[in-house]
Amino acid sequence: MKHSPGKPGRFTSAGNAGFWALQLLDKVTPSQWAAIGVLGSLVFGLLTYLTNLYFKIKEDRRKAARGE
Repeated sequence: MKHSPGKPGRFTSAGNAGFWALQLLDKVTPSQWAAIGVLGSLVFGLLTYLTNLYFKIKEDRRKAARGE
């Protein structure tokens, strides 16, 4: 059975990164999470609108090129 010397290091590194990520997330208060959620929703809605607008313009140009 082969032993991979890199695996323990990878697990330690991932565990360490997870620990520090949780430490950072723990510093955010519930009211800050609410604000992040609201702002995230607004940004996501804007991106959805802009994506829809892009494809509508593309569709209109295709229809105009076909003469519809």
